[in-house]
Amino acid sequence: MVEQKSERKFHFLGVLLGVAVDNVGTLVSTVLFGSLYFGSNPVNEQDISTFYSNVMLLLLFLVIGLFWSFLGGYVAARVAKRAEYFNAACIGVIGAAIGFDSMLSNNGIPLWYELIGFFAIVPVSLLGGYLALKRKKAPLK
Repeated sequence: MVEQKSERKFHFLGVLLGVAVDNVGTLVSTVLFGSLYFGSNPVNEQDISTFYSNVMLLLLFLVIGLFWSFLGGYVAARVAKRAEYFNAACIGVIGAAIGFDSMLSNNGIPLWYELIGFFAIVPVSLLGGYLALKRKKAPLK
């Protein structure tokens, strides 16, 4: 009988750190850019509606959020050092679940923004895993 080595794919610490990078980075970026946009003035509902109607600003926030998902996927894959795509994909799936919950909560964010984020987050986090895998396989000079 041949004994098969069973290697776990899921790396808890890698995924935990990847999710932390994604969520903390997104939160800090949102707070920084939001405070620059709104200044020190109190924010009312009309300000929020104006913000959500600014397509260029929403695209900027989308790119920033997806960057953090990319970095989270990269961190998860680098820390895991195994099954890089699987662990990076976990970051995207967790982010998509958070995004899906956000879509259901009717929080005033435009649907196009939510849908782009929902469908792009897994491929973007996988791209982070791809970069981690490529860096792992790169010959040392």
